[in-house]
Parts: sequence; structure tokens; C-alpha cells
Amino acid sequence: MKPTDTPSPPTTLREELRGLVGPGSRDLWLIYLATFLEYLGIFSFLQTLPLWLSDDFGLGDEAAGWWASVFSLLVTLLSFFAGALADSFGVRRLLVASFAVAAATRLGMSLAGSPAAAVAWMLGFALAYALTSPALQVAVNMAATPTTRTFAFSLWYVSFNLAGAVIGWPIDRIRGLFLEGDRLVTRTIDLPLVGTREISAHAVILACGFASAAVAAVIVLFVRRNLGRDAGSTGPAQANPFRALGGVMAESRFWRFMLLVVLLSLVRLMFQHMHFTWPKYVTRVEGDAFPVGTVWSLNSLGVIVLVPVATALTRRLPIFPVLLLGATISAVSPFLLCLGSSLEMQVAMIAVLTVGEALWSPRLYEYNVAIAPQGQEATYVGLAKLPFFLAKLVVTPMSGWLLASYCPADGPRDPAMLWAIVGVTTLAGPLGMWLLQGWIRERRETTG
Repeated sequence: MKPTDTPSPPTTLREELRGLVGPGSRDLWLIYLATFLEYLGIFSFLQTLPLWLSDDFGLGDEAAGWWASVFSLLVTLLSFFAGALADSFGVRRLLVASFAVAAATRLGMSLAGSPAAAVAWMLGFALAYALTSPALQVAVNMAATPTTRTFAFSLWYVSFNLAGAVIGWPIDRIRGLFLEGDRLVTRTIDLPLVGTREISAHAVILACGFASAAVAAVIVLFVRRNLGRDAGSTGPAQANPFRALGGVMAESRFWRFMLLVVLLSLVRLMFQHMHFTWPKYVTRVEGDAFPVGTVWSLNSLGVIVLVPVATALTRRLPIFPVLLLGATISAVSPFLLCLGSSLEMQVAMIAVLTVGEALWSPRLYEYNVAIAPQGQEATYVGLAKLPFFLAKLVVTPMSGWLLASYCPADGPRDPAMLWAIVGVTTLAGPLGMWLLQGWIRERRETTG
């Protein structure tokens, strides 16, 4: 098994950076490009989902939250097998298939004419959503070298946050085309093969995600065929995904790692609230004209700047202390919204959240594959994502309840209480990490 909570190999910063642009780095940059394109669609989907369900199809806060919860549950179940499928059938093949499914289902969501059709296409998209991230994460691990791995994962994290930074302005621009006063309306347009129909801003945003996923599928075709299991890996092949799952779950180290991931999932609740709770909260408090996409894109812009700096400063440190510090900083961010809902306070909250994220999140992606036996990296990654998706499963109904109770569309509001509740739940994560670190970090085997 690979070492886990240890510093990087003894190389200079210049050597590590040079390795990212040297011979053999072509696949890594193709993966970054495919990641960027796919996450344009993912970020736009996550920011649009609650508004799309409620505004376009008339679902209330709690109903929209529960359907999003069903979506998350399906993603959770599918992600359980995603990593094992990648180890068994090849990362490259799985990426092409998942991008193709993402393109088809996003197009279906954008053209849905009824709540039933919208939900059906959304649940179909869960398959692509579950498969994409574990496969991309393992592709980065396979395309990088031991010398470049820490920075390779940091730049991968930057690549999808670059998508988050870029997508904010187009989202607000599209919404602006459908604004009359401070309210969104639908427009009548003629579509090829479809004809004349009413279309919303949210449907247009989802259609843009279709285009980005389709291009990402083409990009992955240029990745070399011998990446991982596509042409035979250097590690043991896992012909049976269920056998791969069983072998991984028998590892005691895996369960110590899973405890760490569960605790970090509590911190990750804040990011899910930014997708499911924050858009409705801020547009209700500040109006539909509030630049939701642009303001949230500040998170991705901050990550782009801060992650390389944080990686350079902490790459020699053991991973756990970096995770604990970053998680603590992120966990206190929601309490800032207890002080007010002004634009300045929104920006301050996102800034604190981003500083913490730049420290802990990229290192966790590296940590996921560092603990895995050779040939089982994707299986570990898929299983390690379960607590994060379970966190989303908690957030979606919780979001509906919080909005209905403390920030309804009509009636008295208490947004400070809403964010105080969120803050208490997220802060439990780093507190648990600090209390249980002796068990999480002990007996680190470093065989093979």
C-alpha cells in the first residue's frame, strides 16, 4: 500500500513545475481541458437546479428539495460502483461514455415540457454525474508522475474552479435576457427540429451544459489509449467490480480514511448550501436582479489564485494538519451571514470559505489516490465520495426546510438563524477531526 500522510518526494519547486510542461504531460493537459468543459455544465446545473425546479415547474421549496435529494441519493448509489467500473473497464472509456450521457441528459432537461419529464431527465443525468469525477481524478493520478502529483492535483482543482469562475458571467447574462424589471419571464423562440415553444433562462443555461459536455467527450478521445486499464494497467486488473469493492472495504486503513472523509463532509455541507440554499436566500433578500452567478464565481476566482500558492507553501507538510486548518477556516464562514445579508457580507463570507477550501480540498483529492493499492485507485475514489454525496442528501431536504422556515418567498424572515444552523453543523466537522485525530492518523502502513 502507498504511504498516505507523508511529505512529497524531495524535489525542488522548479523541478516539480517543469515536470508539468515537459515530455509526457500532454494527457494531463487534455484531462484538464476536458475537466474544464465538463464542469462548465456541472457548475451551471448546480446553480440552476433549485430555481429551475421551482420557477419552471412550480415546485415549492420543500418539494424541490426532496427531488434534489432523490437525485443525490441516485448519484450516491451509482458512485458506489463508479470507481470499480473505471478500474475494470478503463478510465478513458468511462470518461467518453459519461460525457456523452451528460450531454444527452442536459439537452433533455433543457427541452423538458412537464415536471415528470424534467425529473426523469434529471435522474438520468445522475448517472453521468456519478461517473465523471472519480474517473477524472484517477486519470490525473495516472497521467502524473510521483514528482508532479501534488501540483497535478492542484492544477486539476484549479481547472474545474476555472470553469466555476468563467460560468458566473454567462449565467447572469442569460438571466438578464429574461428579466423584466426584477422578475424573470419566459420567451417564445423557434428551435430547430422542435418548433416554436416557450423557453426559460434556466433551460438555456442547461442547454449550454449540453454543448460543453459534448466537446469534452471529443477531447477525451485524444487521450492515449494506454492510460490505465484501457490497454492494461501496471497494477492488478479487477475483472469483477464487486470483487474490487469487497477487497477495498476489507482494508482497515480505508475505514480510518472514511472517518476523515465523513468529518470533512460536514464542512462540505457549506458548499452544498451554496448551491441549494444560497441562491434562493439571496434572491429573496436582495431581489432577482442580484448577480448570483458573478458573486459565487468569486469562489472559483479565489481558488485559481490561492490553490497554487497554498500548494507551494504546504507541499512538504503532512496532509492531516493542512486538512484540519483549512476545514476550520471554511467551517466558520456561514457565521458571517448572521451579521447581515449585504453584498459586502456575501463577498466576505465567500472569501473566508475560499481561503479554507484552497488549503484542504486539493490535498484531499491527492490523499484519496495516495492510500489506494495499485490498480484500485478508482475504486477507492468512488467509495470515498459516498460521504460527500450523503452530505448533499442531507442538505437538499434541510435546505427546503430552512428556506421555508426562515427565508420563505412570502412572510417574515430570519436569515441569521438560517445561517447559524448551517454554521453549527459545518463546524462539527473540524471539531471531530481534532478530537479523533489520534485514531485517524495512527498505524500508517507503508508497504509495497
